[in-house]
Amino acid sequence: MSTAAYDVAIVGAGPAGSTAAYFLATGGLRVALLDKFDFPRDKTCGDGLTPRALGVLDAMGVLPQVEQGAYPCVALTVRNSDEVTYRIELSGPEDPPRRILIVPRLRLDDILLQHAVKAGAHFIPNAKVENLAQENGHVGLWMEGGRSMDSALAIIATGANTALLRKVGLLTHTPPSNLAARAYFENVEGLNDTIVLFFDGVERPGYGWVFPTANGAANIGCGVFFDSHTPQPTHLRHLIQSHPYLQRILRNARQVGPIKGHPLRTDFSRSLTGRDRILVTGEAIGLVNPITGEGIDYALESAQLAAEAILHGSPEGLNPPAIQREYRAALGRKFGFPFRLGHLVQRVGFRDGIVDKALRRIQRRPHLHRVVVDGCFGLTDPISLFSPRTLWEALKPWD
Repeated sequence: MSTAAYDVAIVGAGPAGSTAAYFLATGGLRVALLDKFDFPRDKTCGDGLTPRALGVLDAMGVLPQVEQGAYPCVALTVRNSDEVTYRIELSGPEDPPRRILIVPRLRLDDILLQHAVKAGAHFIPNAKVENLAQENGHVGLWMEGGRSMDSALAIIATGANTALLRKVGLLTHTPPSNLAARAYFENVEGLNDTIVLFFDGVERPGYGWVFPTANGAANIGCGVFFDSHTPQPTHLRHLIQSHPYLQRILRNARQVGPIKGHPLRTDFSRSLTGRDRILVTGEAIGLVNPITGEGIDYALESAQLAAEAILHGSPEGLNPPAIQREYRAALGRKFGFPFRLGHLVQRVGFRDGIVDKALRRIQRRPHLHRVVVDGCFGLTDPISLFSPRTLWEALKPWD
């Protein structure tokens, strides 16, 4: 197909990069998967795999392996105070069983990488790509230390790190950055089959979380959806020391490792998805849920779409313009309206006063429970969130 060393070189071996590598290698292409680290390596994240993420993992045939050692949760516990705390089941009476799996990224990313390698991708660790250039029908990649290689196409899957995108001219502005932090704890009390989202005491617009990772262990963190003046590790440290709910469940707990902060990019736009022989996927194009801060499901789904666009015409040769058109259109259909709606909710709904009233109303309206779950996790067409019943339940006077 190509005289280059590889058909596709993928920069970044996180969920997006490894997923794209798996599908492309399974499709018969020569794939190089590069990362600046060797694996296994840790990654700061909430560690939750939503039903959408599980669907892609199932399509890859790797879900049974991911399930081993994962902590399954079948409900959300939403908290705004001791008085406003309630459980929302992920599955309604007419739904198939739904769950969220909590899998630390140290383990998840290594599983996906090894799955891609088993499919035929060539993993190149300790390869920090410093620049890409398109020339003579190929993409040249230059790595730290003087190494280089070429490929017919390249995929940038570097997450929130924008350095390479800036270097190649695909990102010309500073994207808005949301902030989050997390820490791991052992001997946590009160854990069950739910993930906990709490809003009281947290910087707005934002929320805190408790995600069980094993019996008695949890990922505890907080995130805020704007450039806060308070570093999120500092804010999380304050919550751990003073929040009544966290004080109760952590009274005999032991922190494992340091608090780690990380940025979140929710600035998805089809204009950022690539140019010519370079595609961009996952958080590198801002595919992080503006409401929940979750990004693994979008990383997996967008990587699958990128691979499908590349493979669609591969028997006749790689056609970059056609690939870009198909990929951009697929991303727009899947994520365009949900992200516009999510940004609106983020700006309007996650404010002091509004959050309090909304959570109290949701507590009393079972139908709104379903809307929250289906809307936040993308389990329904966003248009259905504006059904007459939903609008009436949300806006009608109190009983």
